[in-house]
Amino acid sequence: MKTKPMAWVVGGVLLLAVTLMIWNVKGTQMARASDYVIDRNYYVIVHAHGAAYDVFINGITTKKENDVGSTSFNLPINRLMQSDINRVTFNFSPTELKYDEFGKVIVEPNSNFFIHISIESVHLKTRERERITLVDARYDMETGQIVSNEKTIFDTDPVYRQPHMQTTGELKLKSNHVWVNHGLESPIPSQHLIAEFKTSDRFPRFHWLDEAVVLEDTPKLRREVRDAYRYIHKLIENGDFGGMRRIMEPGWKNAAISLNMGNSADDFIRSANSRQAFVKKREDGRTLQPLHFDQLETPLELDHLQFMADGRVVRLLPDPIRWKRPGSTQTTFSRFVFYMNEEGVLMVAAIVL
Repeated sequence: MKTKPMAWVVGGVLLLAVTLMIWNVKGTQMARASDYVIDRNYYVIVHAHGAAYDVFINGITTKKENDVGSTSFNLPINRLMQSDINRVTFNFSPTELKYDEFGKVIVEPNSNFFIHISIESVHLKTRERERITLVDARYDMETGQIVSNEKTIFDTDPVYRQPHMQTTGELKLKSNHVWVNHGLESPIPSQHLIAEFKTSDRFPRFHWLDEAVVLEDTPKLRREVRDAYRYIHKLIENGDFGGMRRIMEPGWKNAAISLNMGNSADDFIRSANSRQAFVKKREDGRTLQPLHFDQLETPLELDHLQFMADGRVVRLLPDPIRWKRPGSTQTTFSRFVFYMNEEGVLMVAAIVL
């Protein structure tokens, strides 16, 4: 990538360092920018069965799941929230793990498929909780269509309105998408199930939102994505936290505001203990690993790119920035996703799950 280090602007949130902090907020808010009012922590709650899927908040992935059995998770999403209207996209590929004669996965409606998505908020001071139902749906096997359930999977009425957030219960279904996973030879067809909700809290606008152009999958882009990972990997390997601080500032500032940590990147660094995250060897012994595409000399055409945010954001799977403890099979990732500005410079939009 032919970009000078100082030209980089890297955004996003170090989710790994802040997730537990969100759960443990006791009601004391840091000083915050007067333009924003964020009185609550928000969470997305998902229960699913019968599909491989991704869940996106405002175009950025939060969770990728390739287990077509029953799965559930609850994740903090303040770092991905925007003022007023927020969009949740369930990108799913329903399959019963059938294969054709050539060994390729058969994608078809699954009679056991269901999806439930709700949004919960917790007030930082009072601890008051609000929850709305965004999606509670299944397949109608006679028509082959996705239909909303009259009762939720918990046998309760859906809740669409709370004092500080609301939704209409309306769902949109869009086809002609793909679900990407590096364990498959190629992406498989998928659909987008889309729901929106409104909040009264006011969040900072994504720093990349007005700059990002629509990306095209080309060898040039693939080379630039690799170079972007190489650049970040080199900063970590060299212990250049000052360089990381400079390139991460816009995203860390937004994160500080969204997570009620303060108003600046330095506020985020202090609260999230970021210095200990971007080091070659972490305190628990996990060590930065070589980039897999350089270590294995993988051809460009075999890279698995995942595009997000209507094609304006991209990442490489499996995620190249990773740490591992000697003798352990567990790996920790720092999952960067990139966008390109109008000048053709590839930058980082976020760090995601």
